[in-house]
Amino acid sequence: MTDVIIPALTFGILGPVEIRAGDRRVAVTSAKQQALLGAALLQANAVVPTARLVDAIWGDEPPNTAPDLVQTYVSTLRRSIGRPGAGCIVTRPPGYLVKVERGALDLHEFERLTAEAEQAAAAGDHEGATRLLGDALARWRGPALAGLDSPLFRAAATRLEELRLLATERRFESASHLGDPAWMVPELTSFVAEHPLREGMRALLMLVLYRLGRQADALRVYQQGYAVLREELGVEPGPRLRQAHKSILDGEAGAPAADPPREPLPAKPAAGPHPQPPAGHPYQLPPPPARLVGRAADERALADTLADAAAASRPVLVTIDGAAGVGKTALALAAAHRVRDRFPDGQLFVPFHATRPEPTPIDSALAMLLRSFGGPRTALPPSADERAALLRSTLTDRRFLLLLDDVWLAAHVRPFLAAHPGCAVLVTCRRTLADLDADLRLSLAPLPRAQAVELLGQAVGARRVAAEPAAAAAIAAACEGLPLAMRAAAARLVARPGLALAAFADRLGDPADRLEQLAAGDLDVRERIEGSLLQLDAEDRATLAQLAVSAQLAGAAAGQPAELTRDRIAGLLRAPVGDAERVADRLADARLLEHHGLGYRMPGLVRLVIARDLERDLENS
Repeated sequence: MTDVIIPALTFGILGPVEIRAGDRRVAVTSAKQQALLGAALLQANAVVPTARLVDAIWGDEPPNTAPDLVQTYVSTLRRSIGRPGAGCIVTRPPGYLVKVERGALDLHEFERLTAEAEQAAAAGDHEGATRLLGDALARWRGPALAGLDSPLFRAAATRLEELRLLATERRFESASHLGDPAWMVPELTSFVAEHPLREGMRALLMLVLYRLGRQADALRVYQQGYAVLREELGVEPGPRLRQAHKSILDGEAGAPAADPPREPLPAKPAAGPHPQPPAGHPYQLPPPPARLVGRAADERALADTLADAAAASRPVLVTIDGAAGVGKTALALAAAHRVRDRFPDGQLFVPFHATRPEPTPIDSALAMLLRSFGGPRTALPPSADERAALLRSTLTDRRFLLLLDDVWLAAHVRPFLAAHPGCAVLVTCRRTLADLDADLRLSLAPLPRAQAVELLGQAVGARRVAAEPAAAAAIAAACEGLPLAMRAAAARLVARPGLALAAFADRLGDPADRLEQLAAGDLDVRERIEGSLLQLDAEDRATLAQLAVSAQLAGAAAGQPAELTRDRIAGLLRAPVGDAERVADRLADARLLEHHGLGYRMPGLVRLVIARDLERDLENS
């Protein structure tokens, strides 16, 4: 039997924000401390920038001392939590991180149980699915984030409430497969009365009533729904409600379907090509990735936030940031395809190529979008500002999803932000765009070793990896967990089915040969890292080279990550520690250094690219 590990601290946001140390409730009485904790827990185990915490606490009118007050609130929270939670709130630039153990946050448990219920229902275990969904719903203590009322929390609470309603609906659907459904009638009737526009549950109530011999009541429920939809939305009932009505009239509403339709998201992107788009409804998303490992929670959070845009009272903005090759575009496409049906007026894709030698100009990107919606091929307004204004007018009252890929600055994004609800903008960028007011920020890290090996196995074959586990782990280590590097390595191995993994690992083990081995077609690690270097000015690029050389002189093995303390950086730059830290933070923002403990670390692959560039410069001098 597996031991049940009880976390020392548990956290709750499915209701008022709370912390418990065992049976003791930790007092968090200040509304501002609750807001800080709530914002951090919405992105548990990820760094939340101080600027986002300030927005969560004060909204649009923060005091001048807001960053200092955030630090004070963090200190107070740490003292309130005491020894059981020592180290759970971590200071990590550019903000703070709340460490949450597995099973310690009610939202995580809710998501785990609902995912298990989906698997049970898919396997035909409706009794198990009903039980799991009941357990998931029991995690709720009231409205999510109750008492917190900033725009950030209102958006999050709306998303979480939708998840609760979906879980409630799926519990009813699974329960409808079990025995006598009479017990469901009072609960379903109450649910439909509270949420009259949710047609799926109205259809289920009709079918349950019909199976209990109450055909007249079932038809009355339909007539009530028809009237509500016509009066409030001016629309006819949807396909599911019409089908339930027809099956009752035809006397064919027998046992529930083996697989009742489920909202709001398909589990996987629909197979086959996109349907042919109607005129003025462009479907431009590139295909979703064939493999996406280690990003399930991020994909779910991203898809849920994007799906909420269709019902939100304002447009939604989501950003994904991370180092070159970490898989930002793959994650964005996977989530975008899951929710594409929520955006019937178009799914648009703009490759900015900001980290390439020839980026897409903003005015050209705006022109491309205007023409996607039937704009003129010529005679567009000449300036980017005029084109942005025309785009906003063109997109008014349309429900669309726009993916801006590989941007570098917030200025690249702002011309594309819509001003009306029902649309979503998804941005991928290497830098954290803290100056954008995003509804969700995801910062991607490289894959852990086991997941990197799993990605390799999916590409080259699980048996091949299982036959040489040590070599597979060595390949993952040389690739530093970067999905792009793992895919390039896999492409090399697929092209050479007779090549032993150990032999390829030896090639990667040679720093002089590693970058060549991690290039296969457009999967080129060196080219992607060079793109980040292109964004640096001459002074910062020289500083980075100086840091790389100093790491080599200090004995760091070639091609391995090198740790750099603040004092060491200051000594190399002959500058005060504060000035040196600001330079290092710029390089970390470009994802060429990493924050590590109280100092920094330069990834091994970045060191190799810089060393190669230095060699080239010497040859050309």
